[in-house]
Amino acid sequence: MSKVVEFLRNIGLVQREVKQARRYVFEVSPERLREVVSGLIKVDENIYVSTISAVDYISEGFIEVNYCLWGINDAVMVVLKVKAPRDSPKVPTIHDLIPGALNSELDTYDLVGVVFEGNDKLRRGFLVPSEVVSQGIYPLRKDFKV
Repeated sequence: MSKVVEFLRNIGLVQREVKQARRYVFEVSPERLREVVSGLIKVDENIYVSTISAVDYISEGFIEVNYCLWGINDAVMVVLKVKAPRDSPKVPTIHDLIPGALNSELDTYDLVGVVFEGNDKLRRGFLVPSEVVSQGIYPLRKDFKV
């Protein structure tokens, strides 16, 4: 078994599903995210961020932030799903732990409005045009009208 997956199970994370071989999905609370990512780095120093994305569950009142992480040594992808309240979506940054997370955090902030607490580089206009930014619109939220 993968050391990365074994670590996540041993710290009590709930495994939601296996999407396909070598791809595991776990739920993580925002409060535990940095602890979990730091632990993953200790288990496999070659963990890197493939992408960070967000899904707006408007009717349920939350935004789910998905961290797709590759464990190179074990050749596994781990997806960490973190839920944040839709009215104030905040999760801690991981870009200081994994510098490659910065662009994905900027994308997710700009497009969905998730604030990555501790990331002093967050800014609007990374991908979204200034006229959209000036209106306070997050184009990938479900209530955005075209």
